[in-house]
Amino acid sequence: RHARAQSKALAWMLKQQKANGDLRGGRGGRMYCHGMASFALSESLAITGDQRTKPYVQRAVNYSIAAQHPTGGGWRYQPHDQGDMSQFGWQVMALRSAQFAGVEISATTRQLNTRFLRSVLHGKAGGLASYRPLQQASRTMTAEALVCRAFLKWPRNEAAIQEGVQFVMGELPGSGKKNFYYWYYASLALHQVQGPQWQRWNQALQRELLGLQRQQGEQAGSWDPDTVWGAYGGRAYSTAMAALCLEVYYRYLPLYQ
Repeated sequence: RHARAQSKALAWMLKQQKANGDLRGGRGGRMYCHGMASFALSESLAITGDQRTKPYVQRAVNYSIAAQHPTGGGWRYQPHDQGDMSQFGWQVMALRSAQFAGVEISATTRQLNTRFLRSVLHGKAGGLASYRPLQQASRTMTAEALVCRAFLKWPRNEAAIQEGVQFVMGELPGSGKKNFYYWYYASLALHQVQGPQWQRWNQALQRELLGLQRQQGEQAGSWDPDTVWGAYGGRAYSTAMAALCLEVYYRYLPLYQ
């Protein structure tokens, strides 16, 4: 029943793309914007199979690859910047969805992805991750790295995965600041792993996230931007991230299963 609105939104996004594939737009998010927009276009192609969007996805992929740091393998705010884990996750998600949709990703790009991810890993088993190389590990970046392990099709390393999972489980939804960005990647990661940790996380996520949704008035259905990063992206960002948290149940099969 939302097909017409989705079609109009997709058409608008396609019109914003520059000839070289750039989807950053004129706002301040820079490569964040390109990564998220590329992810949306790749998902649209993967889900619908509408080949009219494939050239746009291909150009977006080409721009991402051209913007990747040539030796470190990451992405940051501007093309060719030394990478950070936060930007990296969105690019990996976009490229993986493009692959699902039939767009080829070069072996060189995949090798550089592996090089960057390894550069931010920490912990006895390599299951923790930091925002940038040599920095302290954080739960948000550890969750994002767990997702990237799965989507880059790394062999399952039980010790590293459990080390990361235990670290993430140290802050369930409701036990710290409201951070939909963290909740999204942690939901994705734990859904991949499954097991009792996923069940505990999922119960806490549903309790907190659904309880925060506006139920009445003109803003019914949305989520308030009074969260970590919410002030930057506003109500649209907060609502989109909350919706993405709830999408993991049916969009992604557990890749390790």
